[in-house]
Amino acid sequence: MTQNYNIVANLARTAKEYPESLAISVGKSEINYQNFVRSASRLASAILPHLKSGRVGILGSRSIGAYIGIVGACWAGATYVPLNLKWPASRLIKLMGELELDAIVVDSNGAKLLTPEILEFAPKAIFKSSDAADIEGSICLDDLGESTLSEPVHRDESETGYIVFTSGTTGEPKGVVVSCGSLNHYLNNTETWTEFHSDDRIAEAHDVTFDLSVHNMFLAWRVGASLHLMSQLDMMAPQAFIRRREITAWMSVPTIINNMRGNNVLKPDLFPSLRLSVFCGEPLPIKAVQEWAEAAPNSVVENIYGPTEGTVVCTRQRLTDPALVTEKRQILAIGPAYPNFKINICDPSGVMLPDGETGEIVISSVQLSDGYFNRPEQTAEKFKMIDGERWYFTGDLGYRDENKVFHHMGRTDNQVKLKGNRIELEEVEMHLRKACLTDLATVVAWPIVDGSAQGLVGFSTNMNVPEADVKAAMKRTLPEYMVPAQIILREELPRNINDKVDRNALSAELNSASIVPSIDDLSTSKKVALI
Repeated sequence: MTQNYNIVANLARTAKEYPESLAISVGKSEINYQNFVRSASRLASAILPHLKSGRVGILGSRSIGAYIGIVGACWAGATYVPLNLKWPASRLIKLMGELELDAIVVDSNGAKLLTPEILEFAPKAIFKSSDAADIEGSICLDDLGESTLSEPVHRDESETGYIVFTSGTTGEPKGVVVSCGSLNHYLNNTETWTEFHSDDRIAEAHDVTFDLSVHNMFLAWRVGASLHLMSQLDMMAPQAFIRRREITAWMSVPTIINNMRGNNVLKPDLFPSLRLSVFCGEPLPIKAVQEWAEAAPNSVVENIYGPTEGTVVCTRQRLTDPALVTEKRQILAIGPAYPNFKINICDPSGVMLPDGETGEIVISSVQLSDGYFNRPEQTAEKFKMIDGERWYFTGDLGYRDENKVFHHMGRTDNQVKLKGNRIELEEVEMHLRKACLTDLATVVAWPIVDGSAQGLVGFSTNMNVPEADVKAAMKRTLPEYMVPAQIILREELPRNINDKVDRNALSAELNSASIVPSIDDLSTSKKVALI
């Protein structure tokens, strides 16, 4: 029989080998592998008759119910699609219609979002966790009966495993379509260096809408390790969580290190239980990662890089002594290519550049995603055939040194990472213009600390719309983390030689203190959930 590429096929085998082992823990709730798989297979049996498009939405996160939803959808042979709890109603409604979801699984937080307006556009098949509020017509996961699917539905490697949404330049999020085969290639290459085993206690600091969650859960479920979900409260004091849970494997954006350093809690020997620390999603400052290494003396520390379109990760660099530094930015290098990747540096015309020259990072691999859901033009723009090979143009600037190690040098466009969330400034600007009732509005990422954006600042020339009204309007159409922490109203905006608004001039003004929002004014950004 051909291989079953269903992305939970390995979990099915693991549950038979480690039925009593802890699978997931969150707060005071726990579930072992046997009960986890039993609940998911019961859900799969209930989902199966509803499948038409083959897509199931997950409106929940950081809960056992959300993970049962993910596994149940996959077990039934469907594609799971995590829906962001921070999305405004208008975005949820639009994407539910576009995705043509067959069913949706909600936890207690997701259920709160299902207003009558949203329910009108939601699929009829709604499955909810036991702690979720009543929803007319929904079925509780505890009331599914005993009918199960004994094994995950057989899937081919070309079929879609999941779709995860990222910010888009058109003003709408882009759904990155990842095949079962792409994820399988990633897991096969990654388990060789993470070396997870059944005794590992893996912290989950990410929301299921962030593709780094794919790394943790599917690698853990391959070997029978336990996944420890962090609540929003845990995220405020991760050092206490790591110590209390005796976490052995940690993965997060570097912002968490900076927060600990700022609160003066990152001390030597703080995390003796950690054996593996992985950072991704933002530049990793050398001083910060070295302090983390001192706090986790028994841990290997890895810096990984990869766009969502490349299925989580495509390069890896271990922290060594001395560290391999990207000198101009004082960050840890992003490392050599994964074994199944070809990576090159291109100039703006697509010509491959020699070692040492800076250009756009382009990647080619069997691990690449299939493109963007229902966005053929954007897919064609970013995924290109060159000499018979398919390449993804990342939009990241970088260079390759003489040792074939890659270094990240920023972005070619106006995309930024804010507390781990990928944001297109053009998307935010589109909503800012609507809220300000003017075409003359722009957004800059500011301040930049250790190469990473700490907040967003908006500029508008319409002096007649109060800042509070602008923010309120934007919050109705955007997640809160994409709303600028401050809107500066002024009579005109600086222009460059091409008569375009000059973001660099605005950033320079902010840095020169001629217009300076205080760091406290950026508290909205500081309170963003790290997902």
